[in-house]
Formats: sequence, structure tokens, C-alpha cells
Amino acid sequence: MLEKIREYLKEQQLVKKIQLQEPFTIEFLAQGEYNQNFLISAVQKKYVFRLNYGSQLNLENQIRYEYQALKWLERTNRTPRVLYVDDSCQKFSQGLLIMEFLAGEPLNYRNDLNEAAVIFGEIHEQPIDEAADTLFVKEKATILSARVNECQQLLEPVLTSDFVPISAQKLLAAALDQCAKNVKQQQFFVELDQWCVNNTEVNSHNFIIGKKGFLIDWEKPVISHPVQDISQFLASTTTLWRSNLVLTQTEKQAFFSSYLQTTGFDSHSFSEALRIYHPYLMLRALSWSAMAYDSYQKNTKELKNQEIFEKVSSYMNEDFLRQALKEEVFE
Repeated sequence: MLEKIREYLKEQQLVKKIQLQEPFTIEFLAQGEYNQNFLISAVQKKYVFRLNYGSQLNLENQIRYEYQALKWLERTNRTPRVLYVDDSCQKFSQGLLIMEFLAGEPLNYRNDLNEAAVIFGEIHEQPIDEAADTLFVKEKATILSARVNECQQLLEPVLTSDFVPISAQKLLAAALDQCAKNVKQQQFFVELDQWCVNNTEVNSHNFIIGKKGFLIDWEKPVISHPVQDISQFLASTTTLWRSNLVLTQTEKQAFFSSYLQTTGFDSHSFSEALRIYHPYLMLRALSWSAMAYDSYQKNTKELKNQEIFEKVSSYMNEDFLRQALKEEVFE
């Protein structure tokens, strides 16, 4: 693969276009469920070469969507600059893009909560212009029903699985029914009419903290109420995902205060938004985990990550599921 990438860069004359200087190296960087990332390193420049293997938004052209999203988000100065996209799937069977490599470390929940609040705030403050309204998937009138529909699809193989524990299937099915019954609560968000671009995948390793902080991995952004990102960021399923910790109420409150100070959003309405939305976020996180657990057991995943498999396996524990499904952001 590394040599194939090198050949591609030369064939497409990208060495000159992105101002690479020989000699440069290519090495594997990271892999998730839907993307592989490689690091291109020269003396003064570093880039990420990203291959896409699927779309969580069920888009026909996932890589083009991500490229255009990153282009729009450049105005925030909190996301990576993207330089190149190829959705022809000729040299590679996957769509690909090249973006700048951002130096730094993943977010540390104990040390970087204030920086995370400011990053979110500066992104969520961006007004939705005509370009954004045309480009991004929108979840305005459907912020809750979209989660229900998504979870119904995710749970379809789960609820007949030979691998997912029966106890987990029953708990998830009951939670899905409860969320479906309460979906009319989304009228609260419609009347609030407070929309922004959400990342929707805000675990600690999608932040890069260095001299400045950034939010990366924009494969499934949507226009929605900012509660989508904030609810997910504070959820136990997120903080446990790569950092194996749960935030205290004091830490959550400090983050929330910094976020509100950055954005100027109303505390009362946003707290109510968190109360309404969080059960849907937790159902979505756990439904995806159950789907991933099932697909790993069936060996149907094109990309595999052992760390992810171990984590979703732990989320299928009955006691954990019971607690997670009744979680509230602020107790």
C-alpha cells in the first residue's frame, strides 16, 4: 500500500502540487471503522492521506462530502486544511483525500476541557450560510426522529443476532420503543431554531491539542442543534471510548460553563436540550456498538480494529447497558 501511494503521488503530479520535497516518507498512521490514514512526511511538511471505506450517512460520495465540509470549516481555524480529493476510485477503489497533518496529542479530559469548550464554541458559532445549507445533511425538524430511524437500522441485525446477548437485545429494544414514543419532543428544537454544523464524532482522539487545539475527523457532520456534539462529548460511552474514564459532575459543569461563555448560548434552554436529547444519543451510541459487535463476530467488517472490538464488547454487559441507558448529563 505504501508504495502504491507513492506511485499515485507521482503519477498525479501531487509531489509538486502539495509542495513535497524529496526525500519524503509514507507510513501507516491510524485506522478507524470507515477510514485508513497514512502519514506523508517531508522535511518541512506533513500530510494525511485518507482512504474511505464506507459512509455512516449513507452517502453516494462520502469522500467528496468530507472534502467539501472541511473546505467550509476552514473559516473556523479549528479544523485541518484539506488540499486534494479524488473520488474517481480508479487507482484506488476507495475515495481519497489529502489534508494537512496537525501536530499535537489527543485531548486529555483532565487537562483540556476548557480548550475543548472553546473549540466547540468557535465552530458552533459559525452562522449557517447558503453554502452550508446546500452542502450539509440537515437534521432540523428530525433531530430526534433521525436518531430513532438510525437506531432502527442499526438494531435490525442486532435484534436477531446469535452473538449479541439476549439481555442486551431486550434492553436496546425497550429503549428504542421509549425513544420512539417521545419523539414529538423534537418540536422543542424546532421552536428554538438554533442550528450549527456538528461534528457528531467527538471522542478524545478526534481532537488534536498542541499550541492550538483542533477538531478532526469530519466524515459525518450535519446541521443540527449544537446539543448533538455537547451531549456526545459528555456521554460516558464517549469518555470511556479511548480514555477509560467518566467525567465528574464538577468537570461537566466547568466544561459547560466555558462553552456557554464562548458561545453566549442560553444556559436554561441548552440544559433542557441536553435533558431531552441525551437518551437518544446514548441509544445511538449503544446501538452502533451492538451492531459493530455483531458484525465483528460475523466477520463482515472490511476494516477491523481490535481496540474497538474490545470496547464494544464491554458495552454489551447488562449492568453497563442498564446504567448507560438511564444516564443523564447533569444529575
